[in-house]
Amino acid sequence: MDSFLNLKDLNSPFLNMVESPLQYLHKAVLKHPFYEQLINQDLKQVQFVSFLNQQERVWRFLSEEMILLSKLNYPKCINRILVQNAQLSLIVAGSLSTQLDQFKEHSYKIAYKEYIVFLKSLIDKRLFLPIFAAILPRFWLATHLHRRCLKLKAHNHPYKQFIKHCISINAEQQTIRIIQTLDDLVQAISKVEQTEMQQIFMDAGLHECELLNEAYKQNNNERVL
Repeated sequence: MDSFLNLKDLNSPFLNMVESPLQYLHKAVLKHPFYEQLINQDLKQVQFVSFLNQQERVWRFLSEEMILLSKLNYPKCINRILVQNAQLSLIVAGSLSTQLDQFKEHSYKIAYKEYIVFLKSLIDKRLFLPIFAAILPRFWLATHLHRRCLKLKAHNHPYKQFIKHCISINAEQQTIRIIQTLDDLVQAISKVEQTEMQQIFMDAGLHECELLNEAYKQNNNERVL
């Protein structure tokens, strides 16, 4: 696998297969009002903290599960990617946790359990094709958020630590590794299985959007007891 590829250089059978869900990721998630207000410095703190809580927990869950999976009897190339996924997920979770330390006195409603249940249901089956299809949207979004943040001047941004975090966490090469693995796998599956992978990818994208919806609708009266 070429570690110096860019996403735009890929001629990917899997990405072609999930073209419609990919369009959804870009239109509904990357252009979600939450991210638009975050980028434009208009996002309320209560929304931002809810988002940090969600994201930290999902990334930490992924890191733990990827490590467990990497100890199973998969091909070495699969185990290597699982370990890399775990490492990147843990780095992201650690950075978000550090940012949350600034808001220790705040505790808000967070919605992430349905997403965890969705991921866990796939992970428990130990089939790495659907697992990779389910986690790709998260890595894809991290890659494109990194690109957006590169264009910003973080110095005066109210959430400058998050902007700096997005700039420093470059998920593109790991995203490419996941895509290339999926490309190798999907060429040997049936049309029915391809449809299942499309649905899994779409469901993961819907969960990502729902996380943003939940964070975005937070207000100062919504505290966890």
